[in-house]
Amino acid sequence: MNQQFREYRFARIEAEKITRARLEAQFKDGISDLRELERTIEQLTTNQVTCTPWRNSEFEQAGSRDGTRMAALEFYWTYSRRL
Repeated sequence: MNQQFREYRFARIEAEKITRARLEAQFKDGISDLRELERTIEQLTTNQVTCTPWRNSEFEQAGSRDGTRMAALEFYWTYSRRL
């Protein structure tokens, strides 16, 4: 496996887990306002800040941003259907 792809993959997986845990903690009491959820997801998908600042390489940063976006959108799709 290519070293750059490995860096990307591990950073993406790590960011997905961190983002999912943060969202679950933020909405642990349930989601009563869909707008609040949408604002949170919008912030996560548009910000260039990563949740893994220790990831330094360009590939790791890209993986971290992609993992954050993927987890945020997955969380949104899961919970918006329930509402």
